[in-house]
Amino acid sequence: MIQRILNNSYTILIARLVLGTIFVMYGVDKIIAPKDFAHNILNYKMLPEVVVNIFALTLPWLEAICGILLLLGIRLRANAILSGAMTLMFMGAVSIAMIRGLEINCGCSAHAETVGWPKLMEDTGYLLLALLIYLFPRKEFTLEYYVTSLQQEPTVTA
Repeated sequence: MIQRILNNSYTILIARLVLGTIFVMYGVDKIIAPKDFAHNILNYKMLPEVVVNIFALTLPWLEAICGILLLLGIRLRANAILSGAMTLMFMGAVSIAMIRGLEINCGCSAHAETVGWPKLMEDTGYLLLALLIYLFPRKEFTLEYYVTSLQQEPTVTA
């Protein structure tokens, strides 16, 4: 019964809409304020300064594009892997900051969110959504499905 619920077109649609929206919102927040995001990355004290600017300029675009593709339903499995990998990276950074005792802004969005257990639990939810989309990549309600159905030639019966 649980598999039937998880493998439901509407369940996957909701998972895509939630995860895609989060990635678009977080990505756009960082695209708008790359200096702030670079500063937040520096606060983690994990990357050399040379890499921080490259990271701050590319990661938000990757997040936003991944989110848009999830919303549209394009290459679901690939974008589930990408969003899951980014989420694992974020969880790793937050965990290391917590272990080091850093009380810093997580840098997730324009809103100040401190690293900590609540952020890790939130990210765990996002990771589970990515896993759900990967395991059950339903094609209904996707742009790929719509385009494919338009390209199929109609069958003519005599």
